[in-house]
Amino acid sequence: MAGIPPGSLEAVLSVLRAGHGPMRRRKILADLEAQGHRISLAGLNRILEHCSRNGLISVDSEGVELKRP
Repeated sequence: MAGIPPGSLEAVLSVLRAGHGPMRRRKILADLEAQGHRISLAGLNRILEHCSRNGLISVDSEGVELKRP
């Protein structure tokens, strides 16, 4: 995963799992920072693009949300 720091993908997925419904990118960044993971908005966008391509998340006007099985 070029451009994605080790551990960042799992940290983002963890935040999304803990969320209740769609989350805005800024809220995801704030939650990551509270957990000690500092990621830029560009870095978060790369992670979310990777997750979207792999069918892990849905992104719409409401925000980002994990796809539930």
